[in-house]
Amino acid sequence: MMTKTLSAVFCAGVLAMVAGTAHAQEANYEEPGMYSYAWNEPRLATGIGIGIAVGGGVGGFTSSEMRSTTTDVGGLWNARVTIGTHIPLALDISYIGTAANVNTFSGQPNGTLIGTDVEGAVRFNILPHYDWTPYIFGGAGWGHYNVTSANFSTADSGMSSSDNLVVFPMGVGFGYRDLSGFTFDLRGTFRATTSSNLLTNPVTGQNANLDTWEASASLGYEF
Repeated sequence: MMTKTLSAVFCAGVLAMVAGTAHAQEANYEEPGMYSYAWNEPRLATGIGIGIAVGGGVGGFTSSEMRSTTTDVGGLWNARVTIGTHIPLALDISYIGTAANVNTFSGQPNGTLIGTDVEGAVRFNILPHYDWTPYIFGGAGWGHYNVTSANFSTADSGMSSSDNLVVFPMGVGFGYRDLSGFTFDLRGTFRATTSSNLLTNPVTGQNANLDTWEASASLGYEF
């Protein structure tokens, strides 16, 4: 009987210590402040924030040669995975698709220029632990352009049917994170590119610059 009583007292003491420790930890727990740059976000299951988002927007070329050959503003769609949405530095892995009319003769549409980019970028979250956070980013990727439904001779127009190039995305964004996990994101992007053979001036023989701009919005979820 004495042994059973001592065992019961010991178990009760252990449980009391565990409960007390848990209560103390809960009492000492503090969420990161608005201006915190902590590398952990305890409110999320991953501890850093992993987000998935899809969206769309508009974009276009910055060079006059490409703007005179295609529509000034084309459509854009994207999908993005972000690793580290709630820590100072994050990694964006993105797919971007674009479409613009090709106007080679008399300003009339004669085909569609389809663009595909796969990019990786490092993102600096200015307020990583706040619900509203601005950020800046920069990176590199691969781009491909393809002319579809062409009603013109690519040799006569100086436009090739397809081309590959390296792209360097950079820009700014602004994200909102709801407590439920849903996210909303706005961003503006400038993409510098390497030299391309997509469009060649038939008079000068010079290749057109394929630098582009983007304005887009996306919806997503993070955990």
